[in-house]
Amino acid sequence: MTMRSAILFACLLLIFTGGYVSHAQDGQNVKRTLSVTGNGKADTAPDVAYLTLSVETLAKNASQAVKVNAETSNKVIQVIKSKLGKNDKVSTAGYSLTPVYEYNNQTNKTDFKGYRASNRIIVEAHNLKEIGNIIDSTAEAGLNNIESLSFDTTKRDEFRREALTRAVNDAKTTAETLAKAAGVKITKILQLSPSFDYPVPVYRDYALAKESATAAPPTPIEPGDISVSASVNIVYEIE
Repeated sequence: MTMRSAILFACLLLIFTGGYVSHAQDGQNVKRTLSVTGNGKADTAPDVAYLTLSVETLAKNASQAVKVNAETSNKVIQVIKSKLGKNDKVSTAGYSLTPVYEYNNQTNKTDFKGYRASNRIIVEAHNLKEIGNIIDSTAEAGLNNIESLSFDTTKRDEFRREALTRAVNDAKTTAETLAKAAGVKITKILQLSPSFDYPVPVYRDYALAKESATAAPPTPIEPGDISVSASVNIVYEIE
């Protein structure tokens, strides 16, 4: 055998031997596993409300629309501030001034109606009992549009941890039940993957229009509970 043939033979032998050893090692590392998913949920009453309001005014010219809107918006904001606590907030979220056109079916033309000014206001209130009063008072001050009312919790992390603990316990119970039924033994955790469902704010309807604010009852606001959910996937090694 020539020197070149000997070297080629040695290389081929090394390649085949290495592949066999690697395969044998992989076979030794194969683990028997059990994968389960657990779910947990924590319910809590909301402790903060977010109220999105807007003052809209329509006038023949832009300057008049802006002026009237500014006057009304200032009145509404002052009323809101008088109802809020030290931890509450009120801020302007957006402002727009747009021309308004309306299609005339009789003339088949689009008529110019004026300019609409809109000032959007967001209120963060922690005293939920004041929400109905805020709505009624701002309506009296000239507010003419409530875009949304939502409730949430400021303790998300606390209830997220509680939901996660319940999810892990649920997964553990499921794994122990399956292992016992299958006649196997759980030795250790190989992988743990948590996930969360962020709480969806609770929305409630409201009534804005009133014929007489002094005679009509206050707007009822009744927020429901908020659910914070978590899930976890756990992979156990079994024998």
